[in-house]
Amino acid sequence: MDPARAGTAIVLVNLLINIVHGAAHLALHIDLSAAEKLFVAVVILAGPLLAMALLWTPWQRLGFGLLALTMAGSLAFGLYHHFMAMGPDHVGAQVAGVWGTTFVITACLLFLAEAAGTCLGVRYLYRAR
Repeated sequence: MDPARAGTAIVLVNLLINIVHGAAHLALHIDLSAAEKLFVAVVILAGPLLAMALLWTPWQRLGFGLLALTMAGSLAFGLYHHFMAMGPDHVGAQVAGVWGTTFVITACLLFLAEAAGTCLGVRYLYRAR
C-alpha cells in the first residue's frame, strides 16, 4: 500500500476510535483537566490530521515525522492514563455496561492504532523524499 494512503487510513481509523472513546468519556462523566483537554485537542486530534494532510504534499517527510511524534505522544498519554495510573480514566475502573465496555474496547483499540501510526511514521520518515 502507498505510504500516504496507509498513513491516511491509520489517522482516520484513529480519529473514529477517538470520537467513540470521547463519547464514552462523556457518558461515564470521566472529565479531563484543562491541560489534558489541551493535549487531546492539539496532539491527539489536530496533530495527526495535520500530519495526514502533509503526507499528500511535497512535505511528506515532515508529515511522517509529525505522524510519528503525535502518535507516540498519544500512545504514551493513553498508556499512562488508561493502563497505568489508577483513576477514573483507567480501564479497570469502568463499570459494567455498554459505555464501560465501549470505553475499555476503544482504549485498547487506541493503543493499537497509535502504535501502528508511530511505527508507520518512523518507518517512512527516512524513506520519504
